[in-house]
Amino acid sequence: MKDTSKTPYFKDLSRKDYVVMARRIIRTEGVGAVSIRRLATELGCSSASMYRYFKNLDELLFYAQLDALNGYILELSEQEKRWTGIWDLYFGIWRAYATEAFEKPEAFECIFYRNLNQDLGEALKEYYEMFPEAIVRVSPLIKEMLEIPGYYDRDYFICKRLVAEGELTEENAKKLNHVLCTLFLGYFKFVQENGVERGKIRELVDRYLAESVEIAQIYTKTVLNRFL
Repeated sequence: MKDTSKTPYFKDLSRKDYVVMARRIIRTEGVGAVSIRRLATELGCSSASMYRYFKNLDELLFYAQLDALNGYILELSEQEKRWTGIWDLYFGIWRAYATEAFEKPEAFECIFYRNLNQDLGEALKEYYEMFPEAIVRVSPLIKEMLEIPGYYDRDYFICKRLVAEGELTEENAKKLNHVLCTLFLGYFKFVQENGVERGKIRELVDRYLAESVEIAQIYTKTVLNRFL
């Protein structure tokens, strides 16, 4: 630990300095080890200094854990090359999201559920300005989806594509959106409360996707057996 007894009240720091330090602590000790006092000690500044750059610790943790999205975005960019239809797109997005969320529940809870007022699109833009080496290219459709702030709204954005292609009525799209998002939150809460071994993540994701396909089959005339 640094000796901060003679530390100036404010230092010439940046938002990136805080994000880098918070990420370093998270990677070695876990998110619970990050505190305003710990950051001040590591950066050699006062605790009050953080508030010059972030509204609160939650906002800083949001940015510090955005790198957890890179695995999700990278998986989407790889998988969408193989998708051949709108249902491949829909279930492919859910598979990629569930896989990464079950593996990194703390980060996904912070990014998608705790900071509901954060504009994810603007946050990602700033994050990639800080860390241009982390940029992953995705299609315009996926980019537009990622920039939608609400969890239910992001899924409904794809559901509307199903409506446009005649796979769902608008009413059934709203029902599917609500049911699958709510079902996922149940799975996610289970992972948060009980944990899941890394080797069991695929099995849990497959179970969620199988239930999702069975539910989706209720709302569409298209046979979805190949996704089971």
